Amino acid sequence: MIWCRSGGKRLFDFFLAGAGLLVFGIPMAGMAWGIYRELRCSPFFRQIRIGIRGREFQILKFRTMTAQGKSPPFCRWMRATAMDELPQLIHILKGEMSFVGPRPLIPEDLQKLGRVPNGQRRFLLRPGLAGLAQLYGGKFPGLAERIKWDLAYVKRCSLRLDLWILFQSLAVTLRSRWERKDSK
Repeated sequence: MIWCRSGGKRLFDFFLAGAGLLVFGIPMAGMAWGIYRELRCSPFFRQIRIGIRGREFQILKFRTMTAQGKSPPFCRWMRATAMDELPQLIHILKGEMSFVGPRPLIPEDLQKLGRVPNGQRRFLLRPGLAGLAQLYGGKFPGLAERIKWDLAYVKRCSLRLDLWILFQSLAVTLRSRWERKDSK
């Protein structure tokens, strides 16, 4: 837990997010254009999420679905490879998120969280782009399963675990396996 509350983790996140924005800045512009071309609307999706210590922030992602819930081919690829998450590098740079941690909850899940023993402990850490819940529960795990993995991460947080989660997440991304067949 010392690593997760240290300035070292924040420094790691800051430099990795900065490098990510430098490397992916131009490709992200191309992705935004591709989304606009397919969906004919803003390529960005914004939503209120709950972060560290229960603070709200507005998350930014690439839009990948139409208002009717359809996903054109380019957008399906972005979801499968988790490229729709790239704008969250900005949140990591700002300190609202971390590379690894519990995924930020939507406000509607806060009421349900109160029924889970120790559920509030997940707010001790910055929410993450990647985490145990995504690796073991897929892109859309149920809330109870998500909380179980989030609390396991809070309990075992370390540099070694963060690196393992990052490398496992990279492997899933390279295989385009984030979008499971049973999800929308």
